Amino acid sequence: MPSKLPFEIHPGKFSLNVSGVAGFFGGDEAISAIQTIHIYKARKFLGWYNSPGSWNVGKKFGMLANSRFWDGLFPGPNEKPAKSFQLDGKQGPKYVASRSGTILEHTGHLAYLIMQKSKEEQGVKVKGRITKRNKVTIIKTQPFLELSADGHHTLVAILPIVISFTTCALCGCTYDWFCFSMILLGIVSSGMSSLVLGSARLKLQGVNSAPTAPPGDGMLMDGDDIVLLLGKEEIVATITRGRFVLEYAPWVRWRNEYAAIGVSSLLLVIQLLAQLLLIPQGTFFGQIMFLSSFAASWAYNLYLSSIDNEYIQEKLLLEVLYLKEKHMRTYTFGTRTTAAVFACLMLQPRFQPESIIRNFMPNNTHVWVTWREKVLEIMRTRDSNQDTRCGLLQMSDKEKTDFEPADIKLLAKLLEDARTAYDLATNEQLQGWLKENQS
Repeated sequence: MPSKLPFEIHPGKFSLNVSGVAGFFGGDEAISAIQTIHIYKARKFLGWYNSPGSWNVGKKFGMLANSRFWDGLFPGPNEKPAKSFQLDGKQGPKYVASRSGTILEHTGHLAYLIMQKSKEEQGVKVKGRITKRNKVTIIKTQPFLELSADGHHTLVAILPIVISFTTCALCGCTYDWFCFSMILLGIVSSGMSSLVLGSARLKLQGVNSAPTAPPGDGMLMDGDDIVLLLGKEEIVATITRGRFVLEYAPWVRWRNEYAAIGVSSLLLVIQLLAQLLLIPQGTFFGQIMFLSSFAASWAYNLYLSSIDNEYIQEKLLLEVLYLKEKHMRTYTFGTRTTAAVFACLMLQPRFQPESIIRNFMPNNTHVWVTWREKVLEIMRTRDSNQDTRCGLLQMSDKEKTDFEPADIKLLAKLLEDARTAYDLATNEQLQGWLKENQS
């Protein structure tokens, strides 16, 4: 006969405690998914699923509500809606206007997206000397179009919606009203917040210019990457100083307090508190259903957040600016000097051309000053024939006598780079891509 244990084991009712992760699990993915709500077509109508991360989403977007009451509930900076949804706020590269001489040390979010897009391009490799690769992207700006959202994700959204409603119904069939009510609360709070947050209209805020303003040709400069913007002043100014904005309806703004957003964010926080209290009271089957709806919703949020938000914005910006492949071309040069001369010849600056080229090459040694003067002379004699202009990029007998052997070798290399850039620029201006695609 087996001996009796010194203590007794009392079997208890097993309860899967998921309250610790109910409101915090998947918070980053949920925020990333919400931040794409204005980019995807009809996304605001497809939030009816039991999404995890309600606490994080509520605290993040509750800060948009900016009255004293809401600031007390959701402390933090009251950012503009576009910045909260990562549609604005990035600092763009330096901009130099070739016609007016205007210099902007920092541009806006749209210029940042244009520069990122140019960096992704492989570019046509230009033959010549190679030290360090530099890219020059030419963009021929076009008249604006209306913003249009992408709708490819719509079918995917059906999955978490169906699973959330199915698990909710199964909990009701087994009379687990605790888990039933919590899944239903998650569906309602997520759906309401999607409707409110996604109700804004996404617009491109442009910059107006005078009807008599000269062309806005200029360049964006970011290290070894250069973007030449060719076109009307109004369009170029919109790229450099414009932005995406979100315009909410009056019922959402309500005296510019965004009270509707505050209410929906408060509902998400209440969802967390209710789940902490009531989910442990449910049955084991109900808790499994609750977790299943969370898992499906988290997978959908992960799908939305896995798509690069900046990539979507780049694509959207190119569409609204009507920039297709025929309006953009990228060249990859082997040296900085070749890229600099090509950019200056394509821009043909009329206001202080020396200051334009100094943005690339500020060196003041005798060799660099001589080289720069030769390039500037090419830019000044734009009306001369091609042979005359090309002859200016040759080393004179006096220069061969005055310079040291090392300086002669350096100047010869720099002039070789300039001739390479000159040949390409001349071809583009006379018979190449730039002329063929005039719009």
